[in-house]
Amino acid sequence: MKKAIWFRSDLRTLDNEALYLACQSESAPEAIFLVCEDTWQRHHWAPVKQDFLWRTLEVLNENLSALGIKLHIKNAGRFSNAGGALREFCKEHSIDKLYFNAEYALDEKNRDRAVTAVLENDGVEVSQHHGNLLIKPGMVKNQQGEYYKKFTPFNKRWRAVLANEIDVTPLKPNSFPNINAEPLPNISLKTEDSSHYPAGEDAALSKLGQFVGHSLETYKSGRDSPDQRHTSELSAYLAVGAISPVTAARALQQFSPEFPYGLPEGPDTWLTELAWREFYQHLMDFEPRLSKGESFQRETDSIQWRDDEEGFKAWCEGKTGYPIVDAGMRQLKETGWMHNRLRMITANFLVKDLLIDWRKGEAFFMQHLIDGSFPANNGGWQWSASVGTDAVPYFRVFNPVKQSEKFDPQGIYIRKWVKELENVPDKHIHWPHDWLDKSQQNKYCPPIVEHKAARERFLATFKQVKHG
Repeated sequence: MKKAIWFRSDLRTLDNEALYLACQSESAPEAIFLVCEDTWQRHHWAPVKQDFLWRTLEVLNENLSALGIKLHIKNAGRFSNAGGALREFCKEHSIDKLYFNAEYALDEKNRDRAVTAVLENDGVEVSQHHGNLLIKPGMVKNQQGEYYKKFTPFNKRWRAVLANEIDVTPLKPNSFPNINAEPLPNISLKTEDSSHYPAGEDAALSKLGQFVGHSLETYKSGRDSPDQRHTSELSAYLAVGAISPVTAARALQQFSPEFPYGLPEGPDTWLTELAWREFYQHLMDFEPRLSKGESFQRETDSIQWRDDEEGFKAWCEGKTGYPIVDAGMRQLKETGWMHNRLRMITANFLVKDLLIDWRKGEAFFMQHLIDGSFPANNGGWQWSASVGTDAVPYFRVFNPVKQSEKFDPQGIYIRKWVKELENVPDKHIHWPHDWLDKSQQNKYCPPIVEHKAARERFLATFKQVKHG
């Protein structure tokens, strides 16, 4: 039987269930990746993410060649062409069975159903696996057999299932006589330089090792400080699948013989972050309407958002007059990444201070994030906007100045990204306007909204929707 592996968001060889099974054969499987730039553009994929993905593919190509597996790249254009492209590929290489790891957003699920129908009609067996999650959807349900709509009970049940799911031994594919890696074809993509992120599986494993060995112990206390490197920096690698969440979670087993219980607070907190990632993936699988731009809390879709193009532009450009917000947005535009605390602060500001539709912010983030993942980004925005499942209560409106004082007390992060404020003293850095006016050095933008009034406006709008 001739086998093939269809790579998507799982660009790695270690702990890749579909690849592992495809390699259970006497002859090397073929490997294929479909470039679907038209769909990627419609899904708001950032140019920096597309560049990072392509560089990750180049590394994967080398790694697969060392295993004796040839990687084929086909330009399908869009998801709707995937069935035809794979039918042609399977005929060309006499493929009898195609393996792949599932994805859970609606367009991806529809694509996979269509591909399966096309190939099975041709007599090609299709084998779908769940190598991109620790626990596949459907295994974490309540006593009524329903999926969890709240994170805390999901996390509790997810850990109970996880206790029996992680194998101590990593999944490593069989190797075959190695072949020479051929350069990837020239396919024109809209890209931006991502070289500040080393690409590939080895780079991801190295980052994991550094994080577990040096930063994990202080992760809980330091993860909200944007001026310090306390986070894993693995999000971009998880987004393209250069590392598996299984590999990441397995690195925590050393901290407790009762894993996933009995962990010190650093590893335990990070495992909870992995659980949040899975929670949003499971929600996508069970609630297809989330892929259609709908809020989880249906009644909030009737909110009358403000049409404020000037305010939205100021937010996008990091020119709101609120230093912590502007620092976060400028970091995003310059690097393709933003600290998670800043993602919450900037999202909260757009929705609750400017009363602008969360979907506009969601799309903007995806258009710029190197680690853009639709389920996580959508879940994060719905949480911040108080329209999602288990979202922050609508009456909890972040005060951007107080957030700044709490999480960047000395203004180190602000000064790094908002150069106009480099010379502002610490005691004025969080609200620098009076000091700048007196010093006649004011090159910084004035505040575009008064927070107290904006807060009252948002609360009144939400109360009307929630309580009539």
